[in-house]
Amino acid sequence: MSKHLRVKKLINWTVQGPIVTRLMVHFLAYNTAPLFLLLVVYGVKSSLAVIADSPASTEPITFWQQASPVVICMLVMMPFMVWDLMKLTNRIAGPLYRFECLLKEFGKTGKLRPAILRQGDLLTDYQNQFNEFVAAMHVMYPELRPGMSSPAAAPASTKGTAETVAFRKTV
Repeated sequence: MSKHLRVKKLINWTVQGPIVTRLMVHFLAYNTAPLFLLLVVYGVKSSLAVIADSPASTEPITFWQQASPVVICMLVMMPFMVWDLMKLTNRIAGPLYRFECLLKEFGKTGKLRPAILRQGDLLTDYQNQFNEFVAAMHVMYPELRPGMSSPAAAPASTKGTAETVAFRKTV
């Protein structure tokens, strides 16, 4: 394997863009929500102290008393962030799984079908390239079309493995 360092960090904005954007939104939400909650808690404490005409607390505040609103807010936000990231990564993992299934099917049956992705999936540029490749292969090798019968689907003969392969190799 070659050890060429990748110079370009942003390879494909349609794939990387939603991930980076979503992570930035999560980072901002995950950090601003606890800060806002802390401001609310201290505002309520100071308002109660003014109404009661006494100091908010005569005893020193411990670390856990200060940190508990932040910890609670983070624990409440974490499942939503994980769920949102799972939705986002499914838009990438789903098409990859679809391409994997198509290639496995090609290996088993010798038939090559175009990829059809769900609306909203990422990797549509890869789908277009894959479908162009499939169309070119169907033109070059008509036996790869799904509607045609292939030697790979027929029982294997004893003469050799060359007859059971639907893919013609030309030099």
